[in-house]
Amino acid sequence: MTDRLYYSDSYLTEFEARVLQGEQVGTLFEVRLDRTAFYPTSGGQPHDLGSMEGHPVVEVDDGSDGTIIHRLEHRLRPTRVRCQVHWPRRFDHMQQHTGQHVLSQSFIRVASLATVGFHLSAGYSTIDLEAADVDPSALRSAEDLANSIVYQNRSVTSQLVPPDEAARLNLRKPSQREGILRVVSIRDFDVSACGGTHVRQTGEIGGIFINRVERVNRRTRVEFVCGGRSLHSYRHCSEDLDRIAKGLSVAPQDAPDRVEKQTQEMKTLRKRLKAKDEWLAELLAQDLFHQVPAQEGIRIVKHQFEGEERAFLNLLAQRLLACGPCWVLLGNGGEQAQLLLARSESLPGDLRPVMKECSLMISGRGGGSPALVQGGGSDSSQLGNALDCAARRVLALANG
Repeated sequence: MTDRLYYSDSYLTEFEARVLQGEQVGTLFEVRLDRTAFYPTSGGQPHDLGSMEGHPVVEVDDGSDGTIIHRLEHRLRPTRVRCQVHWPRRFDHMQQHTGQHVLSQSFIRVASLATVGFHLSAGYSTIDLEAADVDPSALRSAEDLANSIVYQNRSVTSQLVPPDEAARLNLRKPSQREGILRVVSIRDFDVSACGGTHVRQTGEIGGIFINRVERVNRRTRVEFVCGGRSLHSYRHCSEDLDRIAKGLSVAPQDAPDRVEKQTQEMKTLRKRLKAKDEWLAELLAQDLFHQVPAQEGIRIVKHQFEGEERAFLNLLAQRLLACGPCWVLLGNGGEQAQLLLARSESLPGDLRPVMKECSLMISGRGGGSPALVQGGGSDSSQLGNALDCAARRVLALANG
């Protein structure tokens, strides 16, 4: 078994070890050592990065035999190697994982909500709470309590204990692991079975901030950041707020109210625009419909727009079909070419083959039902030709 040096010292980044086994597996070279400070992916925490004899260690995993597998892109030949753990990544994970212990215990203290899942990703961390909904006041209370533990700079210690002793330690969550347990304790606050890397004092967590909350599978997922990540998050949010405020020509503290005001104004404008679009579509439909001569009571209405909204084309097609029996052939140019072909239900024919042929002309594709098809493509220059082709095809359909 590999001696896991990070169990006793999460701050150890340089060490020497004896190679127990080295073999090429696929494109990577797998190395097993007699001792290691590299943390393998486990318990929601990603693996460490670093180097072995100067060669990058790209993956670290637990082996089924109690060893730890280090994967490199280069073959190693020495029987004894010098290794280095990438400290910035290691310390970041120490901050996030210790912060998770503090935050999880805080939710128990303020709302009796247990953590049933933890994930540490590259930019943020999440915990899943055993509740579909969490009151916003509980979120802030848990965040306040967590940060008070950080400010108190409480000690964080770890120890290896047998199962019978662990049962008397009042673990936050019972462990299903058999044999010796590693127990991480935050003084007078939290006791958890955990194999991860942690800071020595809660002050090193550097702040715990909840960024977002969402409901996932009848549980509440809480996204949070700690330490250096909280600083990056603050800077990002501050820069975004400054950019929004400058765009609105207001002070940063006035930006939220201005955004809310403009949002309401936009909703009002959209309602007015929708009403005008309906009115315009009705007038344009009547005009286009009656401009086209009827052949045996049937009309083929063809029209090309430039830079129009797709929703308006749909609305216009509905209004045209309501005017009487007709075929509707609409095109819309711009960055992307758009086609809409429709027919009255009383008319025969399947428009899907017509769309298939015409959409190829604009370097695109389309589909729909026999009576209504839509498509798009990247070549607006051929939109007119595509509409002419559609007109010929539907004329053939109309004539049987």
